[in-house]
Amino acid sequence: MKHRKKKAEQHESDIEVNKEARQEDAREIPVESDVEDIQQDPVEALEREKNELSDRLLRTMAEFDNYRKRVTREKEGLVKYGTERIALEILPIVDNFERALEQSNQATDADPVMDGLKMILKQLLAALEKFDIRAFNSIGEQFNPEIHEAMAQQEHPDHEDNTVIEQFQKGYLLGERLLRPARVIVSRAPSGDDEPDSTD
Repeated sequence: MKHRKKKAEQHESDIEVNKEARQEDAREIPVESDVEDIQQDPVEALEREKNELSDRLLRTMAEFDNYRKRVTREKEGLVKYGTERIALEILPIVDNFERALEQSNQATDADPVMDGLKMILKQLLAALEKFDIRAFNSIGEQFNPEIHEAMAQQEHPDHEDNTVIEQFQKGYLLGERLLRPARVIVSRAPSGDDEPDSTD
């Protein structure tokens, strides 16, 4: 009797375990809607990534535009400041020129006027040197197309070919960069047509 009862209880226990196993298997099997959600996840991930990249690109473009505007403002400020500095150096020289012209109208001797003009020129050159602008020598130098502009060529027995023998307009450098070429006349060796005939 006891053995039969124990066997019945064991059978009921096995039935309960099998029932729970079937329920667990049922939970593990995905329904159709879950399969669709899994299939849509990569698409949604790509969409999110695209939106993030688009937002990042827009932010980068906005930052670059702000940077460009800031650089433009700073550049304009530097140009304006540089122009102001030059003007403050040049204006006193203009004042001196005006005074020299007024005095020249009343002067009976030209020497003081010439001395005054020389002083003004010296003052002007000193102002240019403050901005690293200086003239360079050309007379007697070999013609260099990078810094010289040949206006003419003349025969000259005392100079080698392509020697600068005269200067119409001085050349100037800004630092190490050419600001304005010198306009010059360049020598040319005599052609020899005027040489005496050595034949008897």
